[in-house]
Amino acid sequence: MAKIKLLWRTLTVTDKPLVLLLLKRTGVRKSVTFRNGLTFSLTWHQFRILRDHYSLLSKYKIAQVEVDLFKIADSRSEITCKSELIPMMFDLMQDFTLRQKDGNYHLKSEKFELIGSLDMLFCVRELRTGEYEYDYEGKVVLDVGGFEGESAAYFWQRGARKIVIYEPVAEHVEALKRNINLNHIEAEIHQSGIGTIDGTQIINYEETDPGFGTLNTGSKQLEIQISQTSKVIEESGADIAKFDCEGGEQSLVDVPAEVLQKIAFYIIEVHSPQIRAAILEKFQHAGFSLTKELTKQPTQFSVLAFKRV
Repeated sequence: MAKIKLLWRTLTVTDKPLVLLLLKRTGVRKSVTFRNGLTFSLTWHQFRILRDHYSLLSKYKIAQVEVDLFKIADSRSEITCKSELIPMMFDLMQDFTLRQKDGNYHLKSEKFELIGSLDMLFCVRELRTGEYEYDYEGKVVLDVGGFEGESAAYFWQRGARKIVIYEPVAEHVEALKRNINLNHIEAEIHQSGIGTIDGTQIINYEETDPGFGTLNTGSKQLEIQISQTSKVIEESGADIAKFDCEGGEQSLVDVPAEVLQKIAFYIIEVHSPQIRAAILEKFQHAGFSLTKELTKQPTQFSVLAFKRV
């Protein structure tokens, strides 16, 4: 049935099915004209992306700049991206003005504005899945793994009165501070990761992207500051805590139950089945109930939400 649906979708977006048959069988780039009149030079993979978002091809002006570079625009936005990024850009442009300037992406809605990297856009898209859905009105939020400030902006526009942020990578902190100022957020920023003890730690990595953390491997090394997780929780004065720190969350297992209890609600992204099991056992024994779990791809990632009983 799924194959029939895909075949039908393919046949309804173009009136030259023979071209598509050759495109799929030969793997050679072909000129494809869609029923709305748009013509592109496409691989089969590129065609499938545009086919699956055909309804939006007429909503936006879209032009092929290079073999794998497309310009998408409407009255508010203009963005240039590779074909694999088209679905994300279409998604974000539904609710945001999106532009590029000086090597950064500028994203703006009625609620907040952000300037940052392409990775930041992926993080903003994740926020739209509802993984951080909660009542933040008037609350202090501890944001561990602040990246470029997108989660802080989210908490702020949801009514938080202060965000306490921990982020260990200097270039991320620069972007974070810019977005904090841009959105007039009441924030306390710490350039630090978290761990079982205060000190420093060498992280192996390839890119300082959102996946940068203790579980990384790579040919490069970066020394980061580490703050003891128990102290971070105690000193934050937070009502709600979000931990997305790429393996650093396992240090929560060593936090005394009475310290964990100082915060009423936790949202924790866990990065392996082993960490998930340890965190789940720790929080349940510390007097918390699991209120929600969201499984992410790849499946060893999940987001756990715990509420103090």
